[in-house]
Order: sequence, then C-alpha cells, then structure tokens
Amino acid sequence: MNYEPSLKDQEALITYSFKKGIIAFNKAAEICCGKVGLMLKPGLFFPNNRNATISEINQNLNSCRKGRSKSYTLRSPGLCLYFDFTPVLDVDNEVRQVTIAISEIKDTENYEKKVEKPISEEQQMLRAIIDNIPDYIFVKDREHRSILTNSKFHQQILGKSKFENSLGYSPLDYFEPEKGREIIADNERVMKNAEPVINRPDIVTNINGKEEMVLLTKVPLRNQNDEVIGLVGIARDITETYLHNKKQHLVFKIMKAFGDQSSFHDALVKTLKILCEDLGFDYAESYNPNIDSTKLYRSAFWPVKKDLTENFDSYHKGEKLPGLVWQLGEIINVDRKNQAGYFHNMQLENGQSIKSAVGIPIILEGKLISIFCLGSVDESKSIEVEVLGDIMLQIASAIERKRSQTQLNDFYEYSPNLIAVVGVDGLLKQVNPSFEQNFGFKEYEILNKPFTDFIHPDDVSKTYDAIENLTGEDLDFEIRCKKKDGSYLWISWRFSQYFEREKVIFVYGNDITPLKKVHNVLSKSILEKERIQQKLAESERKYRSLYDASPLPMWVLDRSTLKFLKVNQAAKDLYGYSEEEFARMTVRDLWPEDQESQIISEIEDKENDFFQLKLRHYKKNGELIHVNVNSNPLEYDGVPARVSLIKDVTARIAAEKLLHESEQRFKALVQDGSDLISIVDSDLNYKYNSPASISVFGLSPEELTGTNFKDFIHKDDIEEVDRYLKELDSKKRIQLPSYRVKGPNSNCKWRWIETILTRMEDEPAISGIVMNSRDITEFIEQEKELLESLSRYNIVAKATSDIITDYDIEKDEIKVSEAAENVFGYNIDQDLYPGSWWEEKIHPDDFERVKVAAREMTHEQRKTLTIEYRFRCQDGSYKYILDRSYLISDKNNVPKRIIGSMQDITERKNHLIAIENHNKRLKEIAWTQSHVVRAPLAKVMGLVDLLINYKNDLENFDEILKNILNSANELDMIIRDISVQSEKEL
Repeated sequence: MNYEPSLKDQEALITYSFKKGIIAFNKAAEICCGKVGLMLKPGLFFPNNRNATISEINQNLNSCRKGRSKSYTLRSPGLCLYFDFTPVLDVDNEVRQVTIAISEIKDTENYEKKVEKPISEEQQMLRAIIDNIPDYIFVKDREHRSILTNSKFHQQILGKSKFENSLGYSPLDYFEPEKGREIIADNERVMKNAEPVINRPDIVTNINGKEEMVLLTKVPLRNQNDEVIGLVGIARDITETYLHNKKQHLVFKIMKAFGDQSSFHDALVKTLKILCEDLGFDYAESYNPNIDSTKLYRSAFWPVKKDLTENFDSYHKGEKLPGLVWQLGEIINVDRKNQAGYFHNMQLENGQSIKSAVGIPIILEGKLISIFCLGSVDESKSIEVEVLGDIMLQIASAIERKRSQTQLNDFYEYSPNLIAVVGVDGLLKQVNPSFEQNFGFKEYEILNKPFTDFIHPDDVSKTYDAIENLTGEDLDFEIRCKKKDGSYLWISWRFSQYFEREKVIFVYGNDITPLKKVHNVLSKSILEKERIQQKLAESERKYRSLYDASPLPMWVLDRSTLKFLKVNQAAKDLYGYSEEEFARMTVRDLWPEDQESQIISEIEDKENDFFQLKLRHYKKNGELIHVNVNSNPLEYDGVPARVSLIKDVTARIAAEKLLHESEQRFKALVQDGSDLISIVDSDLNYKYNSPASISVFGLSPEELTGTNFKDFIHKDDIEEVDRYLKELDSKKRIQLPSYRVKGPNSNCKWRWIETILTRMEDEPAISGIVMNSRDITEFIEQEKELLESLSRYNIVAKATSDIITDYDIEKDEIKVSEAAENVFGYNIDQDLYPGSWWEEKIHPDDFERVKVAAREMTHEQRKTLTIEYRFRCQDGSYKYILDRSYLISDKNNVPKRIIGSMQDITERKNHLIAIENHNKRLKEIAWTQSHVVRAPLAKVMGLVDLLINYKNDLENFDEILKNILNSANELDMIIRDISVQSEKEL
C-alpha cells in the first residue's frame, strides 16, 4: 500500500496526472476505492474498458482536462461514493493534473434529494443567468487568470467556442501586450487596495477588432476569511450612446464654425479642421460644383499652410477621388494599394505622406452641395459611416444657409439703392457703399454724425414729422440731401422697420433727382399754358372779325343747350347742312353715341374755360370724319356761348395712323424693345446698337460701337460660341447657345444672353450681320428658383399632413382644410363652419385651458400660440393635437383672423407614455436584479462554503441543507418573477 502523508487522512484524496497516472493517494482513498473493487497504486492509469465505474471516471477526467470541474456519484448496493474532480493549472496555464476527492454518503436517499440534485440545478441556473446577461462578466484570481467568464466574454473577448476551455487566461493572452499590462496593473490596484471601480468609462477591443465603449465595474473577490482572492468584473456596452454623444458634439462644433466665421470660405476651412481633428485625419479639401454642374472646383483646404493639390483644383465627373464621389454619389475609401496614383506628391510638412483617403458627398434634398475629401497618413484609416449620415446633412444645411447669408451681404454691399441704419438718437449707425457713390462721402465721414447734417435746412422739419409718424401708413417722404461737393440730391426715403430693443430704424432711399427735374419742366409748361389761355381771351374780338372769312369751319353754340347759334360757310361746306338746317340742330346731332359722355364731361368741367377735343363727327351724308375742336367761352348777343373752330384731320389721321403703326413696329422691335438689336461687320465689330445695350452692357449705343462682340463674353463660353459662329460660313442664319456677357464697368454683372445672327451684307441699308440678342438672365434665375421652390413644395407636401384652419373672429366662422377628413374622419363637405364646430370637439378636461389661451389671442392680442390638447374624431375617439396659431390684425391693430395648423401627435404622445411606463418597469426589474437576487444567492454561497470546508465539524448538517433548499426556492421564485416581468416588457 502506498500512502502520501501530505494528503489529509480524514478526506479520501487522489492526485492524478494525465502523463504519469496516479501519483499520490491517502489511506481513506485506498479504503473507499477498495469497496468498489478499485485497487490504487502509483502510476496506475484508468483504462478504457467496459467497467462502468472506470468509464465514468475517465469521462470526468477528460472534462477536467478542458478546464472544467466535475462531480460524479457512484452507487452500488449499500454504498454511495461522491467523486469531486478539480483541475489543477501549472505555470503554463495548462491542466496536467486533477485532484479527486471522494466522500462516502451514508444516507443516499436524502443526499440525492436534498443536496445533489438542488446543487446541480442551482449551478445550471446560475450559469444560465450569467450567460444570458448582455454584459461582459469575468472572475480573476490573484494571478490575474480567468476563473469564470460568461458566454459573451468567452466568445467576444477570448474568441473561444462554447466547448473550449476559458480558464487560466490572463489579459496578456487576449490583448496587445501594452493593453494587457495596463489592465493587469489596474486589476492589481483593485485587489491590493481592496477598492472597487464602479462604472468607469473604458474602451475594449473585441475579437473582431471592433472598439466598444463600456462602463467598467471591478470589485474585490473575498473568501470566508475576508481575504482578497481575486476580483469580479462587469463591463456594460454603451457604444451606441457614446457614438450618439460624439456625433452631437461634432455637429455642434460644425454649426458653431459656420456661425462664428464671417466668410463662407473661412467657415469651410474651420469645418475641415474640425472633421480632421475629431475623426483622426491629417488633411482635408472641399469641392463645389459650378453653376451648370459641369465641373468641380476646390473651395477650401486644411491645413491652410500646405496645399497638396495646388496643380489640380478642378475635376470633371469621374476624375480622381472628388470626381468619382460626384459620379457615384456615395462615400468612397481609397488607399495606396488600390489607387496609388491618387496620392502622388501628397506629402505633409512633417515628411509624412498621405496614404489613404475618403471622399464624402454632401447632399441636400437630392442635390449635391459639396464634396469633402479627408486624407490620412495611416494606410488603413477607416471612418465611422454611421456617424457621418446626420452630420453630412447638417453640414449641407449649414453650407446652404451660409451661402444665402453671403448673398444677402452681397446685396447690401452692391445694391444701387441707399440702405442705412439710423438711431433714435439722431446718429447714423451704418450705411451701405451706395452712400459713397451717390454723395461722395467716405463711410467714416457719415457714421455717428447727426443725420440732420446731411439734410437741406428747409427739409429738416419734414424729416422729423416723418419720424413721428413712423407707425402710420404713409412711410415715404422726399427730401433734399447734401453731397460732399455742396450740391443736393432729391431722395425718396422709406422707413422699413423700427427695432425697439436696439433703438434703431432701417431706411431705404432712391435718387429721384431726375424725376424732380422733369416735374419742374411740367410745372413751367402748365404756367405757359395759362398765359396762352389769357392771350386767347384777348384775341376773341379778332376771331369775330375773322369768323365769316375763315377757311376753317367755325360755329357758335348756346353754352347750356348746345344749339347752333351761328355757323360760317366753311362749316356748311364741310358738313353739307344749310344754315336753316343747322339752326334746327344741336351739336349733339353730329356726335357718335360712344363719345357723348366724354364730351359732356369735358364741357361740364370746363364750362367757362378753353378746351381742345379730338372728336369724330357725322356729316349729312353719313360719312364719319375726324376733327380737332378748339372751343372758347364768350358772350354772343347776351347769351353765354362758345365759339368753336373745327379742323378736319381725317386725311392726316389716316396718314398718321399708317405712320404710327410703322413707327410702333420699329420702336417695339428696336428702340423700346427689351431685345438688343445690333449690326456687326464680318469681324464682329459693332456698327449699330439699340438702346437696350445700356441694360445689357451698361454702355450706351455710341460707347458700344467700335468694340468687338467677343470682348464681353465670359471666357468659359468663348469656345462654344466660336464653334457655332463657324456655321455662318455656310448658313444665312444661326442661333448661338446661351452665353454670359458683362460690360467693362466694375458694377456690371454677368448676364445670360440668347442671340440669333442673320447675314445681310447684300442689303445696302445694313451691309453687315444683324444680331438679335435677348437677355434671359431673369428667366434662368426664375427657372432655378422655381425648380428649387417646386422641390421644397413637393417635399413639404409629402412630409406633412397638418390640418390648416382659418378662423374669422368677427363672423365666428372657421375654414378647415381637407386633411381633417384623413386625420379625424369628418366629411368636409362645405367651406365654412361655425366656431362652435371646433369648440365642441375639444376634450372636456382640456376645454378651459384651451379657451383661456384662445382668449389671450383675441383679447390680449397675443400673436402666436402653441398648445397641445385632445380633439374628438368622427368615431368618438380622441387624438392628441399640437395646435400652432398666428393672429392677424388690421391696420388699426384690431384682431381679425387666426391662422392655425393642427398636427396629429397621438402616436408620439402614446409612445412617450409607453416609454415612461416601460422605463418604470425596467427600473423595477433592475432593482430586483441588483438587490433581491443577491440576498438568497449570498445565502446559498455561504452555506455551500460551510459544507465544502467545514462539513466534518458541522453538527446541524440537515438544517444547513434545509436552508440551502429554502434559499434556492426563494431564488427560483425571484428569477421566475423577473422572467415574467421581462416577457411582459418584451
């Protein structure tokens, strides 16, 4: 018999080596094994034979070899032996030996019921619990080796299948050396200082190389003697929340960059810098498509001191990385391995070269706004595509807003109108460049000076009157303003808006000096007319003497009855009536019916004044003639009368009509037409131009004559125009494609032109090529705006189902859009409803609150209102509504109408309520997991520890087993309750 004195006699123990067989056993082991026919001796291997006992022992030994502790109960008539197999790790973390502890069980029936089966079930249950928890769970011994791991840690960190051993692994085995040493040092601090780490943010890399953000908790593991024997760790994955916060922070910084930077270019540079620093790139560029989307032009790059593509600042679709992103419309990654030509000579200041890049399309509402290209010195630099989605949309919106802001600034800078900000203190706060152009003052000579210094003394009081009437309807007033040379301009001013908080007024002005000059000329003309009328009155006597001998028809009419009192011979000859026939007639007999009201109105208005009329008269033979009538009041034989001179202008009218029609055609085509009519010679030098040259080129026809047609064409359009001009060699008429022109003055803008050329060298009056050019700039801009507007409208129409309401306060009538039928189920079969239609459908619990808010709008003139309430549907159910209303008042500030938008938020409201209830129940479950489960589990662990380590010293063994069973039942009930609650939530 072999006996190993180092093993305790009171326990049956065997030390077994997979290489050497049995290497040690004690007396108790020899006695126990002898009872079942197993004879122990050193070097003995358990053979693979049909002996059931040996076969079972071999199976358990093989399980231990994989790092798993096993147990086995051997039963025979009158005997029950309990075998406990425990693997022993060597210095290489390999299982080379197994310790077998054997216990003889006297009461086999109670043992099976009270101990063996509950312990087995409890172990299985505990394993199922930790394997189903979605966090990483691990237990380490004092040498930082794995004692226990859950399924997620086993597979995602260790990279092991569920059948492989996970015991004995240290962080150096599954992390990079530096990371492993860092974790071991951290674990050592926890175990040495016995201070736990609770919810510390950390980053772990799983077996697939993916980084995950976790909240790490590590607590010391103690034995029954309160000694630290290892640690227990839990790492909760919060990667999704971390990425969301990271994305929000990046969006905030980019929005701030566009808000802080004064220019569009600076905002782009700042954005590129932020993207590089936050996403870990070393170089960045942005590209924007040109106006006709034929080419990409680089708009910015960072770092600004190092331009890596200075020889390539524009690309066509499909060319290099920017063009390829443009063509495909998606994020593209390239590196030196697959696209080495993209990185030629791309070297940073520190000597490092760009080895990989990513191209990102910036798209808004289906339209390419810009393209960002980010470069890295890392050959395999990747980018978080899921982070980019919303960020790129935010960047696209910011770019469009910044562009609009820049355009508004350009309007302010280049507007020919006067734009100023005036303080209520009487000082000029800001003026646009048009002030210097019109008045000759520099900006610093105007600002912070009283505006009265620049107003004609006679107009100062008029200006103050206009300011006092700032809230009135008539906000226009005309005053004289002083130029730097001392002369004055007439300016028509309009107050645009008063900002009460800033105490400033926005004013706009137009130079109306030329209009004033025309007005003065007209005033002089009126005075001249009055002098002529006086001369006519003085010449009345002369007319009497010349009356009968006049070759022009004349007559005298009764001023009240319009009856003929006297006619001369020329009148009788022209109209064909005798003197007796005229005596029985009134002048009305000569009028066509359609002009009688016009003549009567003129006669009544100028009863005692001279007037001239162009009329039509009927002759006796029915012929209609055109006449000019000059009529003066006089006294004829004591009767108020009028003497009229009639001139037959029928022939002249006919000739003038023909001439006028001809002139109108010419004027409409050339002089007054918006189209530019030009004649050029064979070298395309201008010989003649219509007045429209001023609006197109900013040059008068005389200034444009002698210049060349190509001098004003945009350089990008010259090649295309030349290609079409060659067709003139074989064709008499051609039409050029649309092109851009601009005059030589700095304030001229590019205009889009459409031109037809006709060869007419054989016509003596022309002797050249006729060019008919039409300015289509407004059409192109309107077309672009219309397309953008239609796009926005289509998106809004598809995206919203709001109900629009229009409430007439005075009539107490409300108009409801057709969307109410889809949302509430009401059949909208009429345009207007009484106000009670809306009131009676508000939920009783919300009615008073909504009515109070509505009265604030109608009685206290609250301009806007946003409120939530429940609204009854056709079927009697209620929906949650978000109501946004706006108050419209008349010119006297009396409330007239309320325009509202009712949005169905029932789904969102119910979702929020469900989330709140869901969160409440999840908190209850979490509390149960963290508190209630721990109590019975701790009891079981303590009692099991007593059974394992002090079973020979225990006198109340049955009571302990009973307590274990009670704790297990309690734990089972808790877990069932958790399972039921979880199923309800799911």
